[in-house]
Amino acid sequence: MSVSTKLFTDQMLNRFSRINEEIELRQTKISTGQEITQSSDKPIDAVRLSALEERATQLAGFERNVRTAQESLSLADTELASAFDMLTRLREIATAANTDSIAQIDREAFRVEVAQIRTALVGLANTRSTAGQAIFGGYATDIMPFRQNASGGIDFKGDDGEHTLAASETMRLPTSVNGGRVFMQVETASGISSVFDIVDSFEAALSTDNIVQNSLSAPGDPGLSVRFNGDRVPRDVSFVIAGPSGSANINVSEVVGGSNDRLIEAINAQSETTGVTAELSQTGRLQLSTDDGTVTISELDVQGVTLASKDPKFTLTTDGVPAQILAPVAQQLGSQLNKLIDAGQHIALSRTTVGARLERADMQEETLQARAVALEIEVNDMSAADLERVITELQSLLVNRDAARQAYSKISQSSLFDFLN
Repeated sequence: MSVSTKLFTDQMLNRFSRINEEIELRQTKISTGQEITQSSDKPIDAVRLSALEERATQLAGFERNVRTAQESLSLADTELASAFDMLTRLREIATAANTDSIAQIDREAFRVEVAQIRTALVGLANTRSTAGQAIFGGYATDIMPFRQNASGGIDFKGDDGEHTLAASETMRLPTSVNGGRVFMQVETASGISSVFDIVDSFEAALSTDNIVQNSLSAPGDPGLSVRFNGDRVPRDVSFVIAGPSGSANINVSEVVGGSNDRLIEAINAQSETTGVTAELSQTGRLQLSTDDGTVTISELDVQGVTLASKDPKFTLTTDGVPAQILAPVAQQLGSQLNKLIDAGQHIALSRTTVGARLERADMQEETLQARAVALEIEVNDMSAADLERVITELQSLLVNRDAARQAYSKISQSSLFDFLN
């Protein structure tokens, strides 16, 4: 079959174009280091590579989430460590203040220090992350979670939510601890109290230690005249009566302030044990007397009174100016140390929770890094070009192109007479 000059020329130009495309493809592979420069090169491998790259992007997102969790948990750990140190200092103050030899001026200095520590604790509980989010507020990250109320106490305005971030396809990491449980739910022997209420109780006990008594005593004749101060809510009351015959625990139910009937009945029920009798005086007070010896009242406990207050409301007071005041055991300075210990242990436990979560985040970070390395190797094996092979192919194509050009040039310049000769 004869081939025209035009057809020959078109075929050669197409051949040159294909060779140039192959050369450009090799040059692109060499410059990028990638075997697959476009999906049409290897469609199946391109799909697999796209899936691998998507997984790599997802792993990178998981790693960012883990770092965010680590930063937040590290900040929470630092703040809780500071809170624990503050409570340790409060325990030291409680131990030092609970001695008979301490001067009033020293006790006042302790009270001032306690007040400052309490302010610092509130500020610590309202700590915000670098992103401006309250770390102990639960889901309510845009507010101040711990606020002072009208009576001077601290209320929690956050919620019980705990933020989590995806750390893998099936795992979510918590980024903090619940502030309500950390600061507002300390378990003590007398019930649940907040860290702030416990500190306030300690400060109040320091303020009133010089005006309240641990016990009230008087000679059996004329005896001890006292008044029970309370409110109109019936409350269970207990105390210890000691007289010449011995002592007894007096437990009285549903006592209201200013009422003595139930108290008289309960005390007289133990007269044989104590040697103390009770009656209503002409002034309407509770009169305790005995034939000889002394009468002593101690260990007052009033239902619902678990913390000290700056103005004790539930007391037994004597006649005289100034009156002697027996406050509930919870008001006494000696009762504060155990609550401070409980608060410190509670914060320590919360810090342990944070530490465990932080360790979990660190372990997950190592797992993600290992997965990322393995994935990177797989992507590299599939996408990286074999430069030695590609360069050899490029050189071969360049040689073929140059040879083809020379042949075409020589053939296109020849005439019919050249072929006849």
